[in-house]
Amino acid sequence: MSDDIPDWLYDISSNIDFLDISVNMLRGQICQDIGDKMPRLIILRLLGNNLTGGIPSSLCKLKQLKQINLSKNQLSGRLPRCWKAFQNLEWIFLEDNKLNGQIPKSLCHLQQLDVLSLRRNGFSGVIPNCLSSRQSMMILDLSDNQFTGRLPPFGKHSQSLLVLNLEKNQLVGGIPPQLCQLSYIHVLSLAQNNITGPIPNCFDGFFYMVDDGSHSVFWPYIDGLNVMVHTKGTNQIYGSGLEYFFSIDLSANMLDGQISEKFTRLRLLQNLNLSQNNLSGHIPSNIGDLKNLESLDLSRNELSGAIPSGISSMDFLSHLNLSFNRLSGRIPSSNHLRTVDDESVYRSNDGLCGAPLSKICPGDQPAGTGSDASSGDKPSEGDVNIHNWFYAGLGPGFTVGFLGFCSILHFKRSWRVSYFRAMDGAIEKFSMTTMIAMLWFKRTFRQSE
Repeated sequence: MSDDIPDWLYDISSNIDFLDISVNMLRGQICQDIGDKMPRLIILRLLGNNLTGGIPSSLCKLKQLKQINLSKNQLSGRLPRCWKAFQNLEWIFLEDNKLNGQIPKSLCHLQQLDVLSLRRNGFSGVIPNCLSSRQSMMILDLSDNQFTGRLPPFGKHSQSLLVLNLEKNQLVGGIPPQLCQLSYIHVLSLAQNNITGPIPNCFDGFFYMVDDGSHSVFWPYIDGLNVMVHTKGTNQIYGSGLEYFFSIDLSANMLDGQISEKFTRLRLLQNLNLSQNNLSGHIPSNIGDLKNLESLDLSRNELSGAIPSGISSMDFLSHLNLSFNRLSGRIPSSNHLRTVDDESVYRSNDGLCGAPLSKICPGDQPAGTGSDASSGDKPSEGDVNIHNWFYAGLGPGFTVGFLGFCSILHFKRSWRVSYFRAMDGAIEKFSMTTMIAMLWFKRTFRQSE
């Protein structure tokens, strides 16, 4: 359906506690006095429409509200500042709108808040530090906005976080070491910011990514984001917009220093993206321990040294990018790594050699030369000797055979008579055939004249 929200809807719905009119292309604005007309509302879902205008402040009168989802509309303006009124609010989804301004600090008073998703809006200013002390927060998604300032000190007071997505903002400063205290983190993305400094040498503090057999993969059921409970051994949907269960993305920043060996302890990690930074040093030698890694992107850094051979033993690796570094040496090869055989994977590493590059490593022989060329254009020494003996024996062999034949005719009279009779018959037959052919040609020539 595609129409305005009917006015009578709010008048006849004063006793309902669940309103869901999502994905209907509805136009218009949210009722300004919705808090007075629907006081018992617990769940409000209007996502996936074409609603415009701002979020009415009367929404704050819905004291019992637990879930609000106004995502994927055209809502604009600033957020209300009366969030203290909500004592039971657990989920706030306002993503994919045109909202702006700063995040009200009153959001930090929501003691029961599990999910806050404000991605793809126009929010600006500094992210309030108080959001990092929400002990019940499981998903915080503030990506694709215009936030500035430093990263809040997420850590021991926000250990329930499963997803922390702050990518595509204008954040500065370094990565606070408190971040390593997020024991339950599944997805961490700080990509496309202006973050500087080294990567803390403590990322093995993400205990849920360390596969010691004692943890189950967990996702809360959140209808509207399509995040569902997931435990080891199951294959349920785990999120729209969340490509991996376990992911770390720090790409497109200004990070420097070396890649810590601590990353290789995160055995459940599926995606590691450290591209487009200023990282230097070697790729960790035991990076092959990341057996579950599906995507590895270390491109556009200052990495040097050889590519560890263990990288060829990653059974699930389907995306690899090591381009635009200073790597050198032979490219590891195995039956699996040959599936990642695009030259662009290793582009602009002048010191690399071997397949799939055309550059041959020192000590290797190009195809068609060396010991493999015995069957090629250039004959081997053994072949030359065989040919020489063949031609050397050809003349004497013919001479011996001819003299033997003549000797038999000389000493064997019956054979000599038979031989010359046969020769005379053959010569006579040949002469007759030649004469007949000449007469036929002569007659044909005369007829044509």
